[in-house]
Amino acid sequence: MSTPASGHSSPHDVYAELTKLNNQLLTMQRELEKKNHELERLAYYDALTGLLNRHAILEKLGEWLIHVQRYKERLTIAMLDIDHFKEVNDMRGHRAGDRVLSDVSSVLRRSIRQTDFAGRYGGEEFLVILPSTDATGAAVMGERIRASIEGTPMSDPASGTFRLTVSIGVAEHCSTDDEDLIVSRADAALYRAKAMGRNRVEIAPCPA
Repeated sequence: MSTPASGHSSPHDVYAELTKLNNQLLTMQRELEKKNHELERLAYYDALTGLLNRHAILEKLGEWLIHVQRYKERLTIAMLDIDHFKEVNDMRGHRAGDRVLSDVSSVLRRSIRQTDFAGRYGGEEFLVILPSTDATGAAVMGERIRASIEGTPMSDPASGTFRLTVSIGVAEHCSTDDEDLIVSRADAALYRAKAMGRNRVEIAPCPA
């Protein structure tokens, strides 16, 4: 009866080694997919609020502007700014300010439709894209967001709860609009809301 020559692996040993290598490759693949997913999340989402970041929300706006120009549909955006946010940071500290940004973002997510998009535009300012919506409908949505935030107690472990308000500027897409123009008109409406006392929604009309 012959036996395998010394130094030669049996078929069973080869199969076991291949199975081990295959399992290691599968583990490495899963880790790579997990890291890629995390990198994608970091590239598109704001770490503090969980909303789309500035780059991603503006990219989404550009995509929708192409869509509405091609299919002649409605599109409105809303710019939202937290009133007196600097006072929150100055009086309660930046950790409380970060918590406010997170809480406001949560209210914003709950207030918009599944077909809408919200992003952190910068600092305490947010941009919301409202497809298939005219200025009147967006103003109604903006008022709902404004009232929800005003009615939501913000938490500060050091001094208890407090309330704050937001100002909102709304601009519907006009035939002459590109990305910069529609954002500028919404921004102008936002600053008009602040100039008129804050805690309100203002609409930017299309140019005559």
